[in-house]
Amino acid sequence: MTISNSARSTAIRPHLAPKLPPLFAYRRWLMAGVLCSFFAAAFFFRQSDPLTDLTTAKARWAAADMTDYRIVVTFERPYSTCQQDFDVRGNNIDYRHKDSCSVGGAITQKPGLVYPTVDNLFVRIEDALNTPQCGPNGCVCDGPIEMTTTYDATYGYPLEIVYTLRTDLRTRDLQYWLALLDGSLANCPVITYGGQTIRVTSLEPLKPLVQQLAEATKEPLLGDGANEKPKTRPR
Repeated sequence: MTISNSARSTAIRPHLAPKLPPLFAYRRWLMAGVLCSFFAAAFFFRQSDPLTDLTTAKARWAAADMTDYRIVVTFERPYSTCQQDFDVRGNNIDYRHKDSCSVGGAITQKPGLVYPTVDNLFVRIEDALNTPQCGPNGCVCDGPIEMTTTYDATYGYPLEIVYTLRTDLRTRDLQYWLALLDGSLANCPVITYGGQTIRVTSLEPLKPLVQQLAEATKEPLLGDGANEKPKTRPR
């Protein structure tokens, strides 16, 4: 075969390849698009389901079986920051190392306030997910409060709870547009809520109370034979 015949044969060969019918090709691309959309939606909802994340975190915390621990919690607001450092046994505060908080959901002597133990933080998150909150002046004036939460990858306890006021989401509320039309939106008070971040900066297990008391009452060793009772000299 000459070079010219070989070149012509190579040029003709692609035309011999079978072509898919236009309708079949269209269905194939349509099916691929549907599958991509399905997996993208499944991934999105899996990543953005806070109730599922909460359930997983609570299961990890229960599996850790850490009933006695020392926890340090920081409350951060735009113009103030405070911190609590305390021991927890069960779900009760056993000892306070530090408490610089005096307002909000912090540890104080005031009755009715909930201590931020791990279990109580879980309750706080679940309540906010089941009952979304609005700004102090309502959702129409202030907008909803968005909560985002991160958890410890090993033990599941909340690492950070961030509250953010979303004034940009007011337009999703029909009452906002009605207030805009009748002019009552102009009567909204000044927005004063600046958000809040609750951060668990440290959490470590405590020794059992029996062991801790035994170590506290144990006589210190002063040296070889220092704790031995002196022998009496025979007369």
